[in-house]
Amino acid sequence: MRNTYFLGGASPDGFETDFYREQRHCCGILLKGGPGTGKSTLMKRVAAAFPEEDVSVYHCASDPRSLDAVVLEQRGIYVADATAPHEAGTPLPGVTGILLDLAAGIGTETMQDAAETVRALYAANQAAHLQARKGFAGIAALEAQIIAAGERALLRGKLQRYAEGLAGRILPKKNGTQGRLLYRQRIAVTPDGRQAFLPQDFDLIVLSDPARTAAVMLLRLLAEAAAERGLTAELTRSLTRADRAAVMLVLPEQKLILAAEEALPREAEAVPVTVLHLRRFYDADMLRQHRTLIRFCAKSAAAAEEQTAALLRDALRIHDELETHYIRVLDTKQLDRTADALIDQIKHDQT
Repeated sequence: MRNTYFLGGASPDGFETDFYREQRHCCGILLKGGPGTGKSTLMKRVAAAFPEEDVSVYHCASDPRSLDAVVLEQRGIYVADATAPHEAGTPLPGVTGILLDLAAGIGTETMQDAAETVRALYAANQAAHLQARKGFAGIAALEAQIIAAGERALLRGKLQRYAEGLAGRILPKKNGTQGRLLYRQRIAVTPDGRQAFLPQDFDLIVLSDPARTAAVMLLRLLAEAAAERGLTAELTRSLTRADRAAVMLVLPEQKLILAAEEALPREAEAVPVTVLHLRRFYDADMLRQHRTLIRFCAKSAAAAEEQTAALLRDALRIHDELETHYIRVLDTKQLDRTADALIDQIKHDQT
């Protein structure tokens, strides 16, 4: 079985990910090396080498064509890109993990003829990402206005009672075992706009919430109820919200997805199995007072997201050009040997 996620995504504070915290008990093979040194290619080779196993692949939000990590779930092993912006290390190399430098063979002489061009492209890429960060900060500020209005109008007691009843209808009874509450990033703003990795053949429940507050509380309560019943509950955070609250819940054993409407790309919203309208969980008069502000902020945030995606496209174009200079000098045969040796090492549990 293959599970598909994003490693993380851009936010007003830069790149954010729960990956390394969530995988802290696994053995990590951390790949170092700049753009175009074969990290994604190697990870794709590893994922393909274990077709009968439970493999999770993590895509790059800045370039969904590329992988940022592969997790061999049954083996407790992951291979991940540990270079900036998601730089990582291992405290005890050879014990808690392995560092593998794919750029070790690239010397200054090899790149000397392109050095100035490479530096300029790198600076331009960083500048484009900095502008995108400002875009995400603008989105977060607009969403904060909506959430503040929702917090004031939310009828928490009514929603709590509804969540308890809904959990009783869609979840199994408690069986005395404790499940798992996981954070897995299935939604991100990419150069092509908002994208979501939704499991196939799952039922989808869309939470229509004008003030983006009731849905977050409902998802949290349902996730906690699922874990109490021995289920796995996968939560996806919104990286554009200041509180980084969860906006999607996946229940693999139930083959069920619940997601806030605004968090999903439009194509994912097109054919939901069910829509839950959450307006009833707000004080109607108070919500009405903020209706114009909510609509303005929601429309402005959507426009800002489109502009931010355009900045990410510009950053990706520059990154692709930067990669060409390293691909030109990449020793593909050496990369193949490294991949073969790593796969053999994993298969024989020598990590």
